[in-house]
Amino acid sequence: MRICPFCLNKIESTEVDFLFEDEFADWDFLRSMRKIEDFPLNAREDKKYMNFRRQKKLSVTDKSDTTRVFVRHEELYPFVTALRRYCKKEDTGIVWDQNNQIEESFEFDGGDILTVKCVNQENEDSILEISSETMKKKASMICSHCHNILPSGFFHYDQITIGLIGKKDAGKTCMLVSLLANQRRAINGSSDVLSFEEVQTIQDSSYQELREKVRLLEENGICPDSTRLFIAPVILKATWKIGDKTHCYMVCIYDAAGELLENAAQNENVLENIVSTDGWIYLIDPKNTGLGTAVEMLSKENRTKILKKAKIADVNLQIRMQQNDSTQRTVYKIMQDLLSDVDTEAQIRNFCDNLLQCLRKKQGGFESESNLPEIAFVLSKLDEIKTFLNEKYHDISLFDKSINYLSAEGDDAWRDREDQIREIFDEFVMNGSGMNTHYNMYLTSALGCSTRQESMNGTMIYKLDGKYDPIRIGEAFVRTTMALMQNQIEREDEE
Repeated sequence: MRICPFCLNKIESTEVDFLFEDEFADWDFLRSMRKIEDFPLNAREDKKYMNFRRQKKLSVTDKSDTTRVFVRHEELYPFVTALRRYCKKEDTGIVWDQNNQIEESFEFDGGDILTVKCVNQENEDSILEISSETMKKKASMICSHCHNILPSGFFHYDQITIGLIGKKDAGKTCMLVSLLANQRRAINGSSDVLSFEEVQTIQDSSYQELREKVRLLEENGICPDSTRLFIAPVILKATWKIGDKTHCYMVCIYDAAGELLENAAQNENVLENIVSTDGWIYLIDPKNTGLGTAVEMLSKENRTKILKKAKIADVNLQIRMQQNDSTQRTVYKIMQDLLSDVDTEAQIRNFCDNLLQCLRKKQGGFESESNLPEIAFVLSKLDEIKTFLNEKYHDISLFDKSINYLSAEGDDAWRDREDQIREIFDEFVMNGSGMNTHYNMYLTSALGCSTRQESMNGTMIYKLDGKYDPIRIGEAFVRTTMALMQNQIEREDEE
């Protein structure tokens, strides 16, 4: 038994439906059969897929959105018997053999041979292939409830689900795309111990869209645009080697638009997937914390404004002046005083507590500790505050990419850095004393550099304004995934 990562219904491997990429229009010997109404190899309106899209507030404006070549599991029997009848072959009344398989060939007028092969066993990928002597088409598995495509290996491994959540423009989609960039380098740094691979089929339109965003970032430095409403999950296979044992899981990652989270009560159907996840990675934009003023001051536009206000043309001159300043004021304090017209009230508003209260309510209040999700709070867009944090804490280890986090508990440098991060969160980000749940905290930058706005074909886009050099982008994801896998392993051992 598995849970569909799209509609969250329970599904068995022996009950999945099938989807072909396109019609069998070039198969001339099937022309007469294709005139039969509801012939499974014809493109037809997919009502299950249409209903799913409408529930998730996805547009259904074009036939291509919902007109597909699909075969329901219950149609396989009448499909084979119809072929027998058309080809004047004896009908034994038996379609599935003792191994729950179909493999039968049919000879058409003119000598053309059509072969139908279906393998349908518990806890295995179901297979449907239609072939002639010169062509072969293999269908993708689809959920029998919502007709979304299920990845290869889906029924072989246990599932883990992670939600990327946060306010609008916190960098969730950018983080997700960066995790997959350059052959998933950020999360496959120790592939001999823990590795991830993408398992979704390119026939999945939502996965095609994601891969295009990855390509644009890698090749053109174009940043992904904001998340729309419901975004289909990204599904990875995680392989974790512990001693002489190998553990594999299907990891489903959900990215939800910040606008939905701010109006959760109005978007329950769309947010259902996020709410039910095993763990949350909560991204926090520094602008929405006590660091907001520092971010504003470090922007190019405001830096120019500050220097003009102070009548200083060179910031290095200001630094030299402050070194001789008897009041020992820091550059940060001087800039803060000068930039008096920045409104910080909205920036320091804490969005975390409100969202957590909403999610607690939706999950029944998390009555027992075992129901609590694994939570990672991530201060994102680290490149925007790197200068300020370096000056304040004089600690370059905050941005040290070499500090290992795979087996972090035994690493003094990692623990020291973790203590420093906790201090930053306590001072600038959030007071977690009343949250009554365990959580971890991370600093990261999905890009490692600033961006600039450009117009491309009449559309405004953001491009990298420097070298793509992400800062510890995989840490929160890898450690959250490992914690969830460890939880499952411990539960299995107890059983």
